[in-house]
Amino acid sequence: MAGPTKQEWRRRANAARATLVIDHDAHCAALAAFVRALRVESRPTGEAGWIVGYHAMDGEVDLASLFGDTDLGPFAVTRTPEIGTALTVHSLDGPTERHRYGFLQPTASAPVVADDRIAAVLVPGVAFDRLGSRLGRGAGYFDRFLARLDPSTPRIGITGGYVVAELPTDPHDQLMTHLCGEFGVLRVPLEDPEG
Repeated sequence: MAGPTKQEWRRRANAARATLVIDHDAHCAALAAFVRALRVESRPTGEAGWIVGYHAMDGEVDLASLFGDTDLGPFAVTRTPEIGTALTVHSLDGPTERHRYGFLQPTASAPVVADDRIAAVLVPGVAFDRLGSRLGRGAGYFDRFLARLDPSTPRIGITGGYVVAELPTDPHDQLMTHLCGEFGVLRVPLEDPEG
């Protein structure tokens, strides 16, 4: 018998997340430690690459305190196009506008950060599993964006505290390399707490 579909998981996750109290500061502190370590590892290669994040929507971890740590940058954020499905990446410090769905994003005229300059991506999601699978909002923007990047680029799923054993996946879904929660930033797969 087939398990729950992605749509059923979205309903479950949204209901569960509505009751969660997200410790935004704990997530950001864990991310700051991860980015500092990433910067130390990449120091011999020269100029620091961009850390790509997002402007939070309702129910997502707010990265504002991480973005406020100027020693960790440069930071960039994604832009969802009005037409098409290709996310673009722009400096956090550039001009912004309100998307029709209410979230803040860079303007179309803001300078674009090239994919090959990206050092890591902080990825929002509705749900994540221990294996690094991510359930987004269903449009596939982030999966298409992550597929463009070098496979070695760290992809950190920002869980907001909602991690399950296993989610359904499709061939185009992009796996996370790490998950971030109040537990810190851990490489996937996460150990089974019951195993």
